Amino acid sequence: MASSTGSQGSMFNRLGAALTWTRNFVLNLIFILIVLVVVVFMFSGQGRMPIADKSALVLNPAGVFVEQATIGVPFQELLLDNANAETVINDVVEAIDRAANDDRIQVLVLDLDNLIGVSSADADTLKPAFERFQAKAKSIIAYGNFYSQAQYLIASYADHVYLHPLGQLLLSGFGSQQLFYKDLLDKLRVNVHVFRVGEYKSAVEPYTRNSMSDEAKEASRVLIDGLWNSYANEVATNRSLTTDEVSRYANEFQTILQQTGGDLARAALESGLVDELLTRDQIQARLADLVGTDANGDFNRVDLKAYLAGSRSADNSADRKIAVIVANGVLMNGESLPGVAGADTLIAQLRTVRQQDDVRAVVIRIDSPGGSVFASEMVRKELELVQLAGKTVVASMAGVAASGGYWIAATSDRIVAQPSTITGSIGIFGIVPTFEASLANLGVAADGVTTSPLAAADPFSGLGEEMAQILQANVENGYERFINTVARGRDMAPEEVHKIAQGRVWIGSQAADLGLVDELGDLAHAIEVAATLANLTEYQVERYEPEQSPQDRLLRQLIDGQSFQSTPKPALLRRLEDLLRILDVFDDPMNAYALCEACSATSFR
Repeated sequence: MASSTGSQGSMFNRLGAALTWTRNFVLNLIFILIVLVVVVFMFSGQGRMPIADKSALVLNPAGVFVEQATIGVPFQELLLDNANAETVINDVVEAIDRAANDDRIQVLVLDLDNLIGVSSADADTLKPAFERFQAKAKSIIAYGNFYSQAQYLIASYADHVYLHPLGQLLLSGFGSQQLFYKDLLDKLRVNVHVFRVGEYKSAVEPYTRNSMSDEAKEASRVLIDGLWNSYANEVATNRSLTTDEVSRYANEFQTILQQTGGDLARAALESGLVDELLTRDQIQARLADLVGTDANGDFNRVDLKAYLAGSRSADNSADRKIAVIVANGVLMNGESLPGVAGADTLIAQLRTVRQQDDVRAVVIRIDSPGGSVFASEMVRKELELVQLAGKTVVASMAGVAASGGYWIAATSDRIVAQPSTITGSIGIFGIVPTFEASLANLGVAADGVTTSPLAAADPFSGLGEEMAQILQANVENGYERFINTVARGRDMAPEEVHKIAQGRVWIGSQAADLGLVDELGDLAHAIEVAATLANLTEYQVERYEPEQSPQDRLLRQLIDGQSFQSTPKPALLRRLEDLLRILDVFDDPMNAYALCEACSATSFR
């Protein structure tokens, strides 16, 4: 019997080794083929795309605007046709600025059909670049078959906005919608234990209520009204309209549509939101008149990725640096992942720049609704160590820097937000689900012996009064720590901070009035602020990204250097992924969270 067993084990070992060898061989072969493709593109593809003396730069962003490219799986992106489409907004700004000083580029064309995620804060970032381009006596043209509200905000900066005669432009306003699970949890007999501090800390309400509380509605109303006023004012200024005219288009669209006999495109035209109704062939012909045509009869053009690949050059002239590090996504412990700002990754980056003598200042660019209290404090503490090393730290807030996102910024030397940044949400909560009632309903009971009451607290037996008191005390201590940290960083009394805290959410312009941020501006402005504080007149900006393997870096260069057709995910799928990501965030070792769940909702985009 022993001999037979040994023989079987040997056979399985050989089979396993053969499968491993085959898998490694196939993967290595695929990688070699991809390397060959990259080499072909590098030595032949770019050289076949010269820019004509009179050309149009076509900005055709896809998917969502992000502060930093997601470190995913490049090989998977190639196979899936780049389905997780995203565009780094600073790449767009860089391309516009290069084009402004490029005599070959005569016009900027905004093709926004594939752009599905853009916030008002993203528009705040692009606006100065558009203005610098227009200051060079160059024009911007926007064209679309359909404009979403988010797309139109970007298009409104153009000198000429065109819409397809069968297209539409809808302004739906802003809303804050959440799903509530209390009845579902009751039916499943799941007990959700909630511990919180902050009258407006509503992140736990979906698990404890069937509707928004009055406090949550009040806070959300202030937030969405502020966002809409900012949006309407910006569009009105760009289109030489009044704010009331823009709001009327959103609030009385049915009446406007009746006046045009149901013609959606003409409703936008007669309301002054677009300049002309043109088919794509007509706009192509108009652009050809402006910049000429190529050998294929198309107007002379260059796309965003191709233009950046052909015009970028390293600037190593300055020996002093300002480091830019991005905290993008929900703050969690561990490494950064798509949609997650991992504390371990951020801390490693900050320790690297802290030890580099040529780095004189750090700008932490935050686009995060918060998350784990422990992760937030670890990142903030590391930023403080950078300051103690004699380097300037400036926090630059993007679309969202709330709750834990504000926590990590609180003690920076200067905080710069954008007018539409969603920030604040200074509050703490804890949430622990237990399943003792669910199991009892199925005829399952938990029992045993323990040396202390706390040992009996688990998801299958319940928490017990002692553990509940411990968790509530921990949350209250976390809130007090949050308040005191903000008070110290903002040079305010804790009582002053408490008045504007309690989980209340503000937009950037409101936060500036309240003293939660120092000034308003985009990332470029924050870098200038850092340079001034660090007494730098000449410096190099260096952006730090999470580490990638050499293979992934090579594949990423292939993806970034070529214009693949993107297929963005449907909005419903993206929303479900957001919900799952929020559930994943509950990994704090002390069950304490500084998270603004509503801030990450796509309804604000």
